[in-house]
Order: sequence, then C-alpha cells, then structure tokens
Amino acid sequence: MTAHAEGDPHNGRSALDAAEIMNVGANFLREHVTDDVRIHYAFTEINTAANVVHDKTTVLYYVRALSRETVEDVYNRLIKVAEDAAWMTETEVDIEFLGGCYNTMQNKTLLDLIKDTMLKVPSISWTDEELDFAKTLNEKSMTYEKMLSARQITKDIQIDDSMPDYDYINMFGSNDVSEVQHIVPTVYFMTVGSNVGSGYHTWQVTSCAGHSIGMKGMIQGAKIMSNAGIKAL
Repeated sequence: MTAHAEGDPHNGRSALDAAEIMNVGANFLREHVTDDVRIHYAFTEINTAANVVHDKTTVLYYVRALSRETVEDVYNRLIKVAEDAAWMTETEVDIEFLGGCYNTMQNKTLLDLIKDTMLKVPSISWTDEELDFAKTLNEKSMTYEKMLSARQITKDIQIDDSMPDYDYINMFGSNDVSEVQHIVPTVYFMTVGSNVGSGYHTWQVTSCAGHSIGMKGMIQGAKIMSNAGIKAL
C-alpha cells in the first residue's frame, strides 16, 4: 500500500521493506545450506522515487546446486523466507516460478571417447600476435596474478591449451544441456578460447571471443565433435 513517506508513512505498507527483509533472510540462509549451493538475486522492478512507501517491488532469485533435489529444498526454504517477510511487513507476496533444470549427468563412455579424440586432434598453433594479445590481457587480470602466486602457471604461459587430467565430473555452471543428459547419453567438454587469466563473464573473455584466439578455440571444438561423432557412428 503506497503512501507519502514523509507526511503519511504510517498508512503505507512497504513492498520494498518486505523485499529487503527477504534478502536479509536469504543471506542468513547461506550459512545453513550445503557448500554446493549458490543463491543469486537482483531487484528487477522498483519505484525509483525515494519519498514514497513502495507498493510493489520485484526480486528475481536464482538457486543453483549439484542436484535437483537440493535446489528444490532451498527453493522451498526461500519461499518460507518470502512469506515471513510479507507477514512481518503486512504486505502480500506473489511468487512466479520461471523454470528450472536438472543437474548435469556426464556419460562416461562418451567422455572416454571425447578424451581419446582430444588427444589425437592436433593442438592449436598460436601466432606471436595472439600470444602478445593474451599477454596484454593477462597483465590486467587479477585471476592471472592469483594463478602465478599459487604456482598454477608460470609467466611464460599466456594461453593454457594443455590437456588436463580428464575425470568423470559434473561441473558447476548454467547449461540447459543437462536436460538433454537426463534423456539421452550426452557429454560436454571445453576447449581453450581465451587467455589463461580470464575469469568467467569478464571483458577479457569477450575480447578473445571476437579475436582469432576465440575463433581457433571454436574450430578446435568443432574438430573434436566431428571426429568423435564419426567414431561413435
């Protein structure tokens, strides 16, 4: 219920207060969930006037975990937090469920096939210009400095295209291929397409995506997929 924040605040009931209380409750909830849980939120609708009691506020929540069961458990607990925040502020909460997906489920047989194919497809050849470009990006990357400090890499490595010890793992991340994996045998893998110090969702990754570094990584992935597909057939 809206009202003037200075002249008539006692007659208002603030949806913004309710949303903020919910966010506080959600942040306290982080201590009481398993380590694999991630809870993200963002205000998506709010009255920008500061001198009113807000009658409507919208918050988008995003829950992640390594299993669908855990996600549903945390989701149900978040609903209780939202309902209690509404009760405390004498407001109403309207919950819209937008969707969800299952956890990833890698197929070991296909994973072994991909690994074997990766070892046989020739590695990428990087030009001096590409390595210099990657070096420039690494010099502006905190991730790169941390990797150096942890001795995960040495200063002569600008693009890490070494073959890791592949394992049968289900990774973090948002990828709707997980839905496919619960229906048909499916595997996904990664190829290098950026400088070694790029963190996810950074401008360095974007720079490499529009560069020949990203193009070569994409072509490498296509080679692996096509060769593995032929072997599977």
